[in-house]
Amino acid sequence: MNPTIHRKITGLACAVQRPVNARQSLRSMAKLLLSLATPVLISGCQLVDMAKFSYANARSTHQWYGEQATTTVPFTMIDNHIILPVSLNGSEPLHFVLDSGAGANVIMDSPATRALQLKMYGELQVSGTGTGPDPIAHIVPDTEFALGELRLQGQSVIYLPLDSVPFFESYDDVYFDGVIGAPFFSRFVVEIDYDLGLVSFSEPSFAQARVAALGDSGSWQALPLQIESGVPYATAQFDAGQGQTIDVKLLVDTGFRGSLSLTPVTHDSLQEPQRYFQTVSPGLSGDVAIHVAMSDSLTLASYRIDQLPVGYAIAGGESADDSNGLLGNELLQQFNLVFDYANERMLLSPNRNFGTAVVADRSGLQLRPHAEGGIIRRIATDSAGQSSALQIGDIITSFDDIPVTHRSITELKRTLASDRESVRLCWLSDQGQRCEDLVLATRLPMQ
Repeated sequence: MNPTIHRKITGLACAVQRPVNARQSLRSMAKLLLSLATPVLISGCQLVDMAKFSYANARSTHQWYGEQATTTVPFTMIDNHIILPVSLNGSEPLHFVLDSGAGANVIMDSPATRALQLKMYGELQVSGTGTGPDPIAHIVPDTEFALGELRLQGQSVIYLPLDSVPFFESYDDVYFDGVIGAPFFSRFVVEIDYDLGLVSFSEPSFAQARVAALGDSGSWQALPLQIESGVPYATAQFDAGQGQTIDVKLLVDTGFRGSLSLTPVTHDSLQEPQRYFQTVSPGLSGDVAIHVAMSDSLTLASYRIDQLPVGYAIAGGESADDSNGLLGNELLQQFNLVFDYANERMLLSPNRNFGTAVVADRSGLQLRPHAEGGIIRRIATDSAGQSSALQIGDIITSFDDIPVTHRSITELKRTLASDRESVRLCWLSDQGQRCEDLVLATRLPMQ
């Protein structure tokens, strides 16, 4: 589970000190990497830079280089993130996360983006949850994005230096070069086919007939969306326990790697769970505590998902636009999706993943992708991981003799959450290569 981050962009002292609503353009400046979204406020001297930013993106143009106003590109899944091949200013394809919860496009500080020698201006101070120092972001003007036969030109983009991202400690941790968000979802109909591993971007007028046919087919259902601050919200029905079902307003967030995150303080009927285990996720300026508990069900349109682990954000949870939490990609990938902002709806159809159990971790290991495998960032107290020889900073290189790569780390995490008794792990530590059977155990307290 990821924490929810509250961000504010504060300006340097100057004559103008009134706040400006730039949430649609910059809403997810830092969330893009934590895969969450909250509001952004701009003030002070940054007013001029933000005006330039918003004006440039409002005037940006796009072109199709094929015979039709649509393009389809393959994607790979890394740690529940949809990774697309995107070129910047004519570069070789880079790795970008498709993030419906991101209000802006973002370029990450990575070896590949550094080689582009991008020109940038301005300094934006970004504060988040936690008590650490506030990181700094920059703006890259006049950027061209190319994917498939689509070109989006004249975009101003947020650039995040490596030292502004506490969950990436080195370039070996960085597995994507940027994020594409609202500037794409707001212009195009976006279709995600998880079965085939394809994403399509289409001109709304071109996609109109196909989207209408899907809606009439009987195998797809329409879920109304509220597009606020440039990002999509949907209403779902959540079983809050004791026979009570409540409506919750959720940010539909393909960039959030988890399944469901709720913020109890946003809803009178959302209570903090009594039986849970605690996990810690990095906020932009520190750590956020999350309580993970099981829920009976969540219903989207008429589709019901039973026995779902939910992360309850005890502080700093998603609450922008009067929302109650996040609906993430671990759950969304059980459907094929069509985001149709022009008609304020999302079409969804169960795919071959539908019904796959979403399970809670049984290892106590917080793992992140790394160039050499999966690096351990935290080990929970009183967990299976704490009882093992594993240490923070160790890099798991294989599980059950399967090499850990960017593509296999999701399967490693699922294995560590499974009902198996143990998993064979090999890892790199300061003492060299080691292997051990990790005995798994539930982290949820007994009744």
